[in-house]
Amino acid sequence: MAIIPQLNLFAWEEIEELGDLERLRLVIAYMPDEQLMRVLEKERGKGRDDDPIRAMWNALLAGIVFQHDRDAKLLRE
Repeated sequence: MAIIPQLNLFAWEEIEELGDLERLRLVIAYMPDEQLMRVLEKERGKGRDDDPIRAMWNALLAGIVFQHDRDAKLLRE
């Protein structure tokens, strides 16, 4: 039986060395969320669009990538 070594798709060190904005760019580019966005936009229909769905979704992703913790910040103040 042949042993085939597992090839790494990427090294975590490469991701950790990137800046926050570059990591966010990668997350937004490769997140399989297009179907979700279309469903949410269809559900909203012609309702108010004060907060566009895609912009709010990207803000949520940015909060995760940047490890933003709103509650911890409030506790420090």
